[in-house]
Amino acid sequence: MNQNATPATIGHTQHGNGSEHVLVLHDWNGDHTNYDPVLAYLDDATFTYVLADLRGYGKSRDIVGEYTVREISADCLALADRLGWQRFHVIGHSMTGMAAQKLAADAPARIKSAIAVCPMSAAGSPAPEEALKFFASTTTNDDAFRRLIKFVTGGLSDQWADAKLRQNRTTVNPACRSGYLTMFSKTNFVEEVRGLATPFLVLVGDKDPGLDEAAMKQTFLAWHPNAELLTFANCGHYPMQECPPYFATVTESYLRKHAG
Repeated sequence: MNQNATPATIGHTQHGNGSEHVLVLHDWNGDHTNYDPVLAYLDDATFTYVLADLRGYGKSRDIVGEYTVREISADCLALADRLGWQRFHVIGHSMTGMAAQKLAADAPARIKSAIAVCPMSAAGSPAPEEALKFFASTTTNDDAFRRLIKFVTGGLSDQWADAKLRQNRTTVNPACRSGYLTMFSKTNFVEEVRGLATPFLVLVGDKDPGLDEAAMKQTFLAWHPNAELLTFANCGHYPMQECPPYFATVTESYLRKHAG
């Protein structure tokens, strides 16, 4: 286990009882319920999915921390230990794309495969100060949050943005968001992941600006010799919510290739 952070007992939800174990992580804007639309389409006889809530989210809403990628990795490995999982797969979305990389770096023998969905990478996502101020404003400004959600999903409906806003305000502790914003905008641990043999599937949506094929070819595919890339057509930053049956099909097909 990563010895540089003190793990906490983070909350989680289990789906399925199969022999292949999959740890599922969420993004900056929502908790494990991001994946609710996918659950009906998963093979719960083959896989056991544990959908974890990071500190400040969902079932871990009241757990405070430093909100670093090192802390996420330590918490996740501690959760896997409690579950009795020696080896497992990991799915990371957006800011937890880099967490999937950190887990592979911290415990390479334990990670069978990783799926990085519309991911931010080990290089972080540096942004101008004005952009960072806008991201920070989404914590308290409802209109800013709606604009962000619509921007990263190709202009989906007002009702979609409203639903994401309700989820965020209900399940996310506002106090954690600035810490995670610093994490995914300023973290850089590229040298820890360069050359890792862990199989990586990188998924992007063609309507997700900035986190596109070109960005992935410069990061994940450049660093990970066993990485492959797939693009969802007519999809933005939330493929698990925008096209859940296809998301389930693609991810489980990849997991099966690396089972055992």
